[in-house]
Amino acid sequence: MPHIREEIRVDAPVEHVWDIYCDTSRWSDWMPRATVSDISGPVDKVGTTYTQSSKFMGFEMKGTTEVVEVEPLRLIHEHQEPGPMEMYLRFEPDGDATNCVVEADYEMPGKYPGFIKDIMNKAFFERQTRNMLADFKAIAEAQVPAKA
Repeated sequence: MPHIREEIRVDAPVEHVWDIYCDTSRWSDWMPRATVSDISGPVDKVGTTYTQSSKFMGFEMKGTTEVVEVEPLRLIHEHQEPGPMEMYLRFEPDGDATNCVVEADYEMPGKYPGFIKDIMNKAFFERQTRNMLADFKAIAEAQVPAKA
């Protein structure tokens, strides 16, 4: 099963970074290729589910994600089907900053043609994850509350 790991340092406190991530109304700002719907609850609560879909070369990729583990201000672990995919989002305080780490183990579902699977290889997913993290960082840093 392919594994990816990407990390970025966000110059903002972990509480702020966590809040930005958990605000699903902002996800499209840093996940422009994905459409998220049917969110059953807060994404920082075990049992919450949502549907995520995107199109690539005319093929729709759609899956259901469930939050399976949460450590507030530290970890959100999600499971997605089809796939399967296990994704771990870690928020690690580093002084006044936060290291955001995304790790995922995934399988491309069998229903997609081979040429799609060939293009959407590990390098593709790593690049997409890096781009999303960079956009997330920019949004989080632009909205850091002023210190008292």
